[in-house]
Amino acid sequence: MTSRNIFILIALIILGGGTTFGVQRYLETKEMESKSALYRIQKSFVDENTAVPEKDRAPGVTLDVDASYPKTVAELNAISAASGTPKRVGFEAALKLGNLYFEHNQFKKAEPAFQKAVNLAGSSFQKATALYFLGLSQEKNGDAKAAITQFQSGLGENVDGLKADLLLGLVRLNLKAGDASKAKVFSERLNKEMQGSKQAELAQSWVKENS
Repeated sequence: MTSRNIFILIALIILGGGTTFGVQRYLETKEMESKSALYRIQKSFVDENTAVPEKDRAPGVTLDVDASYPKTVAELNAISAASGTPKRVGFEAALKLGNLYFEHNQFKKAEPAFQKAVNLAGSSFQKATALYFLGLSQEKNGDAKAAITQFQSGLGENVDGLKADLLLGLVRLNLKAGDASKAKVFSERLNKEMQGSKQAELAQSWVKENS
């Protein structure tokens, strides 16, 4: 290799490393900006929450989330939709919005937020979590068939921490759909893989009641 070629190779290595460093710095900056945005959103929520009557703040209380938390909703939507937002931060924003709707019984509005979280998930745990809540929302909206699909997809992510709840959900949904045989299959799997758990015991009692 000639001296000229060695010089060119060194230059390319330096330039390549510089480019990689520049991209890395850009990504780190975007993540810091996104995290700051999430912090500001949390502050917006706290500020707006003080204006909501205390009896309406608790999870399970039906509330018009868009009217009560307009700034929080707008900011969560913006950060989860922004093209430059790191997926992990976008996922967190979408999941937060879905949970806010879900906690106040606005299940129709929770669905698209959780679907967005599914699309932005960067790990099996994130995806299984989003699929679980999407399925719960669909179940609340009366779409058991869609909910079954989400729970089965969530199971496919093989996340131990969510497996029991997903299997229990499949037992419940199949019983609602009138398919006691499928419910029994999922109950037996739950009992086999998580014997003695509250979910396994509950599933067995449901199947017994419907046999």
